[in-house]
Amino acid sequence: MTTIPPPGGAGAPQEMLCPFCLEPVSFDERQLFVRDDRQQYVTVDLSRHTSALRRFDTLRSAYQRCRNTDGVPPHFIPVPYLTHGSPLTVAMVGDSATGKTHLLTQMIAEIAESGLERYGITWQSVNPQEHSAFMTERVDRLRAGEMLEHTASTSFASFVEAVLLTGPDGATRPVAFFDLGGEDLRRTDELLRFLLGIDALIFVVDPLRALPLPHLDPLRGETKLSHTRGGDPAFQTVLDRLPRTGPYHGVAAAVVVNKCDLLRFEPPVDRWLAEPPPARVSAARFREESRDAYAFLRHHAGPAWVRPFDTVLRCTLHFASATGSHDRHGRFVHGTSPRRVLEPLVSVLAMCGVLGDGGTDGPAAVGM
Repeated sequence: MTTIPPPGGAGAPQEMLCPFCLEPVSFDERQLFVRDDRQQYVTVDLSRHTSALRRFDTLRSAYQRCRNTDGVPPHFIPVPYLTHGSPLTVAMVGDSATGKTHLLTQMIAEIAESGLERYGITWQSVNPQEHSAFMTERVDRLRAGEMLEHTASTSFASFVEAVLLTGPDGATRPVAFFDLGGEDLRRTDELLRFLLGIDALIFVVDPLRALPLPHLDPLRGETKLSHTRGGDPAFQTVLDRLPRTGPYHGVAAAVVVNKCDLLRFEPPVDRWLAEPPPARVSAARFREESRDAYAFLRHHAGPAWVRPFDTVLRCTLHFASATGSHDRHGRFVHGTSPRRVLEPLVSVLAMCGVLGDGGTDGPAAVGM
């Protein structure tokens, strides 16, 4: 077997878990494909490329077919995901209509707009063609005021996008984002097995479900949602399936109170929505926001809604708004104005070591 070592490295390719099926996989140029004009996967032969630059450019846009076909659909992994060190997988968790699709879309949009540079993080797409399609089909539509479709029902982990993040230390890691539908998690054991290899979880709280505030009642009537003190069923399903050692789960996690535009006059939400992004990562600042968000949820929503924080060893809580306003008949008539959507991601990146150390109040202390 002829293989290509990771860029900047030497020796055998690194083995890792396929982000889709969790089976071991490593770079293998015999399994390479590219997409043609009809978006069909066609094989590519690197031996025809004598130019190192052309070879690099082909690999930049190539995919590798995963060999695992045992009970899963055929799936293809972008080659840069396999050649840039240990990947980080981040999954959004929440029931239908919690706004997690909008939140994730805005997170990735802000990454693409260099929103992580203030923390010493630069980015690059894992696959230029897929990233361009994501920006056109999701970011541009949402920014223009169009409401995106809910996560489609599937028995397979719903991969959304992947980026390459280079930290302050110069190390580059692939970061893959998945959007897990609550109904699918409760129905499909195969999808739950995906959680065994996940690195970080972002739990998305919908105020219409979690908070019995009277001013939310008219919107609950419009959307046919109802308040429940029992928590989000997707949270419970995930937490019950995650592996654990001792009393706590070992993954990194963030809990996001989303749609905070609906709560913009409620303290302490009003204070945090007005907070500008910090110039640096401060563990103390994350603790302060986590304290306020925990107290707010615990008081208004009950213990079930803060269970992720109570059972995950390193977890932070956040206030955010993916759109800045509620939709009207499927549109955001004034466009969207995301608020504080990157903070939950910055938190899990810090907990997973992407942002370096930075001392006792720096990234390594986030979530402690």
